[in-house]
Amino acid sequence: MDVYHDNNIWGKGTPETKLTPLPVNRSFLWDKQEILIPAVYVGKAGAALDVCAKVPTGDMAAFLTKWDYERRISLKTQEEFDQLDAENPGCREFAVKIFLDDTPLLLRMSSSLRWYPENIIQMGNVPASEGGFENNKTAGEWMDTYKCNRECCWYFERLCYDWNGEPILFPQKISLAFQANLISITTGHFSTGVSCNGETVKVAHPITGQEYILTLHECEQTRHSFAEIGAKGVVYPEYCQILSYSIAPELDRSLFTIRDCAEGDKPRMGDAQGQPGGSDGPTAVFMAGKNVAPDKRMAVSSLHFEPVPEVQWRVIFKIKPKNDAETSFPIKA
Repeated sequence: MDVYHDNNIWGKGTPETKLTPLPVNRSFLWDKQEILIPAVYVGKAGAALDVCAKVPTGDMAAFLTKWDYERRISLKTQEEFDQLDAENPGCREFAVKIFLDDTPLLLRMSSSLRWYPENIIQMGNVPASEGGFENNKTAGEWMDTYKCNRECCWYFERLCYDWNGEPILFPQKISLAFQANLISITTGHFSTGVSCNGETVKVAHPITGQEYILTLHECEQTRHSFAEIGAKGVVYPEYCQILSYSIAPELDRSLFTIRDCAEGDKPRMGDAQGQPGGSDGPTAVFMAGKNVAPDKRMAVSSLHFEPVPEVQWRVIFKIKPKNDAETSFPIKA
């Protein structure tokens, strides 16, 4: 299997970036999940690491039984899609820091794919185009090259790195630090009007059960103009609510957020005078909110064409499904 530094898991790179394989062929358990490191690839352009993570077929079958085809195609809200991803054992993605002979490399890009045994593909007998599973040619190539067990599901990831200094073309040791990506868990809901006046909301962490108190300081209706930055002839929704709040005890901002439960209105094409017309435009508008005091946080509701008197928010904890892991292996000559 040819591996290139300048392309993802599916593509073919340029000849000058083709990398040389260095076999590793070592496995380890990361919180009961088997991780295979078949090889690292090196060259003057950079390096690449292939990782094969085994996903037990029983876990995937149980997930598909709960989230069958009818349930999956009926999903409507972002909260439902978050729950689907959180419970899908095939969506446990991760980041990997790599050290060759104790020298760190710089992550350039990563890409991934999955492989499923036949019984998983046949569950529900759903075509891939309608939410089912299938194995593509590249996944089959990985299975053949790395001799993975075909009775299991697999998550494959290729990570490409730049050198942090001179290329290390003949490393003797590889050290890896795995970090699971965060998943979003909604634990509750609350509503606000156009004022809060110090109201409090109790929420609990979905894993530890620790209780947190949200203090709602202010919620105001605002209007924003996109006349100078929006696409010509497109009318954008301009009204939203901005909520300022604090949380106690304090929690890292990357691990907690509040989001509007409702979807915003879609931008639409206007007439010659810029008035709203009937055609759909782009499906999303991104807006930067105002600054708040360092001890307060901010949540911005979805945008609408008319003021919304009340917003229902959802409380989201970002959790790490498993602890970080580190391992080292010798590299075979």
